[in-house]
Amino acid sequence: MRHATWSAIQGNAAAMRLYRSFRHLPEPVRAPARWAVAPVWQTACALVRHRTGDVVLTGPFQGMKLHLSPVSSRHLLGYLLGTQELELHPVVETVIRNAYRTVINVGVADGYYAIGFARRMPATHVIGFEGLAEHHEPFWHTARTNGVADRITMHGFCDIADLQKALAGTSSRSLVLCDIEGGEKVLLDNGKIPELNQADILVETHDGLVAGCSKALLQRFCETHDITSIYARPRTARDFPAKKLPLIAKWLPRTAVELMNERRTGVQEWLFMTSRQPADKEPSS
Repeated sequence: MRHATWSAIQGNAAAMRLYRSFRHLPEPVRAPARWAVAPVWQTACALVRHRTGDVVLTGPFQGMKLHLSPVSSRHLLGYLLGTQELELHPVVETVIRNAYRTVINVGVADGYYAIGFARRMPATHVIGFEGLAEHHEPFWHTARTNGVADRITMHGFCDIADLQKALAGTSSRSLVLCDIEGGEKVLLDNGKIPELNQADILVETHDGLVAGCSKALLQRFCETHDITSIYARPRTARDFPAKKLPLIAKWLPRTAVELMNERRTGVQEWLFMTSRQPADKEPSS
């Protein structure tokens, strides 16, 4: 459904009770109900999935096969369009040029970044952490489909000891990529994990969920890292890949923009923090 519709439901107690009841219905009942309630939205989503064939259309991970979860395939089509977090596209290209030997991805979810970086950086090993077990099987299916499963290690929930162990096992500067819905405030603590001072970090902060995330991280890393703040902006029709999906762009222009809506509350911020400390030398071959 459209983000505005969902926001309206969340703001109405009676509507939320009705929605929770709906969520308990079996999927064969819910699926046709979605089409009956929001036919235009469902048609647009189906067109995107059909046209893309579950392959990312544009952006730094163009060409990646991506098996989205059922929820993402209905609400976060920006992943397939290639517009998801487009504000980070320059940073993603910087990461790829840096050719880190290890990328530690905390909060893998559907695998957009873990598998995307593995595809773009063929000498990189990806260590993934994902606390929701239901994501693991489809993630591995996507990794195998893209031919990168042999360069990925996957774990469950990541705590301070897990992250420190992952960093301690690397032989050169690593990238820590973190998106854990506010958990970053506790996890990314260089007082408890001093190895973070030699790592580069790209983190999505969630001040709307846990107050003070961004401020806490800025204070912790300001003496050891150069820090760039990146802020989300609204999507426009120019962001939509109209050449690849001309029917939606022409006949459903408002829906085209809504398909790129990332369903965030407030202004989203990311921090790209690059270590000032010298990286360890690569081991001699």
